[in-house]
Amino acid sequence: MEERNGAGEVNGVKKETGGYLLCLTVTVAAGIGLRCLYAAAPHPVLATLAPVNNSPWELGKMVFWPYLAGVLTTRRLRGRQESHAGQCLTLTGMSLAMMLSCCLVRSFCDSCLAVWLTVLAAGLALYAAVLRKKTPGSEWLWYALAILLGIAFVLFSAMPPSGALFTPSSAP
Repeated sequence: MEERNGAGEVNGVKKETGGYLLCLTVTVAAGIGLRCLYAAAPHPVLATLAPVNNSPWELGKMVFWPYLAGVLTTRRLRGRQESHAGQCLTLTGMSLAMMLSCCLVRSFCDSCLAVWLTVLAAGLALYAAVLRKKTPGSEWLWYALAILLGIAFVLFSAMPPSGALFTPSSAP
């Protein structure tokens, strides 16, 4: 009897881990795909989803939209007991972490690829370890925050204000 329970737990862990790795893979593929698609055919609609320059705001979009695609694609694999508010918190937190990291790193280098991959992996690991079970605060708060950030990405991509957050870096 104990062997069956142990085997069931191992299969459950494999399924969860596979779901998170698939989410990371889909997110990375979607991010690279969006950027390459915009580079090949610049279009205003693609400009709202893909980064058009290396400003921290634009690079925040490199986390937000692809991670949203990854979560929606792999949602059924991870089971019903997970917190959707935790996904919203992870989505918002990773986007803001990407913007902040790029603000800090942009004086050293022009490329934020390593930062992007690190933020994605760390955010997904934090979600898997903590946020999938319990999210602090009201669920509606995290839903509203993620929706507002998505709207801000669309609006400020179409009409970017001036400021350091929206200005492409000029690395030495």
